[in-house]
Amino acid sequence: MPPADAFSDLPASARTITRTTIEAVNAARAGDAPAFEEATTALGACDPEQVRLVLGVVVRDLLEQLNPDGLGGDDLLELIRNCARRAFTWYPDIDVQALVVVLTGALGLHEEDSENPRRYTPVQVAHHAPLFIAELLTQPGQTELPPLAVYLRSAFDQIRVSELHEMP
Repeated sequence: MPPADAFSDLPASARTITRTTIEAVNAARAGDAPAFEEATTALGACDPEQVRLVLGVVVRDLLEQLNPDGLGGDDLLELIRNCARRAFTWYPDIDVQALVVVLTGALGLHEEDSENPRRYTPVQVAHHAPLFIAELLTQPGQTELPPLAVYLRSAFDQIRVSELHEMP
């Protein structure tokens, strides 16, 4: 867990997203279903748009850090498969399509399919994004990655900058 003052300049809602994301990812990495359920339920209770933005930036930044030369479709499919396999051993409610939505949303590729308008609730996204983040943190080369809190801090900073640029 990051130091208490590391996110003190952020609103309470952002601090809650940070805390619950770290708890959810740690629980996913440990295969601790009760702790994961508790953390993701709390994360799902946060503002869904904020959670989507923050976790999307974290996923994208981790992908970029781990794969500076880019990823192909087969690489992304393998990440999804590995995440689903690893999570299924302790989280049987995993939905592979929700993992796809998390990934494509993070990459800015997700579009609603008019023929298959399945919508994922904020709680479903809050359950699957931490699973994908945990998977990324187990990839080869992850020992050189900064802690998750650094990615969360960067996500909030990026969102803040983009919001400033959007103001009239």
